[in-house]
Amino acid sequence: MSGVDRLLFPPPAEDHVVVERKQTDRVCPQCGSADVRRYPVANFIGPRMVTKCQDCFHHLSVDVPAEDDHWPPWRSPTIDWDGSRAG
Repeated sequence: MSGVDRLLFPPPAEDHVVVERKQTDRVCPQCGSADVRRYPVANFIGPRMVTKCQDCFHHLSVDVPAEDDHWPPWRSPTIDWDGSRAG
């Protein structure tokens, strides 16, 4: 980690880092639970939004984050721009 990275992304001050898991109106097809939540994850294929049952941990969906998801927090504002020949 470089010195610039430490200035931009300092270590968290909290003992525990918590991600908000937003309740959905979906029902788990595996166990029938109504406790299905959507939240961001760091996946091996990049940032994703997962919709997952909180009782049996069944994945209902894994999606590419939409603009209103604000994930990841360091996401480039030009992520959806078309590339140019200059790079």
